[in-house]
Amino acid sequence: MSERNLTSSRDSGRALWTSGTAVTAIFVALAAALGFLLLSVPNVELVTFTIFVSGVVLGRWRGALVGVLAMAIYSGANPYGSGLGVPTMLAAQLAASAFTGLVGGITAPLWRGTAKGVSGQGGSLDAAAVGRAGGGHRALPLVAGGLGFVLTAVYQAAVIVGLAVMSPEFRTGALAVILSNAFFSIVHLVSNTIVFVVLAPAVIPRIVRMAGHRTTTGARIPSARGAHGGNG
Repeated sequence: MSERNLTSSRDSGRALWTSGTAVTAIFVALAAALGFLLLSVPNVELVTFTIFVSGVVLGRWRGALVGVLAMAIYSGANPYGSGLGVPTMLAAQLAASAFTGLVGGITAPLWRGTAKGVSGQGGSLDAAAVGRAGGGHRALPLVAGGLGFVLTAVYQAAVIVGLAVMSPEFRTGALAVILSNAFFSIVHLVSNTIVFVVLAPAVIPRIVRMAGHRTTTGARIPSARGAHGGNG
């Protein structure tokens, strides 16, 4: 490899890293901001959906990172009760949110179509293929709703465990948490399922398409495949 090609490769690598870091920060800020925006509406939130989208766009590990950082901000600075006061619950929230970003990256092919049909050189995304895969699949809203329900259920279960371990008797503590929060848990499950059904098929393909466009610096925002060497 010539010196010019080596320099160009290094510059491209720096641009990808900078771009990926910037988009990660944007997703973290957006997830936390949307969480605070709907704070007055009990158990109706867009944090889970935003973290999931970050995984689709950035890959599983960056999505998990977005989940941890966004939830740390949202829970830690929550004026209705900071998660910092209950470390085990906060740890459960962080783990569940990381899982949400991870699942977003794992399910990215649902939104990008088949790897052969969507990925181009360097893992870039073909906008037309993304549009066909995201907008034309009739079962996509049903799949999205199922994902929203499962991810919310995992989050709820994690929080129950995180709170119950603080009790002298785990089983009694878990039952108390479930009974005292049953209504709000149901609202959370139903609302997030609706959010995923309505927003995922309409929003995610467009965001993925934008992620495939060149930025003003000429570098591509890392895709779920391109940013992680095909492992994202």
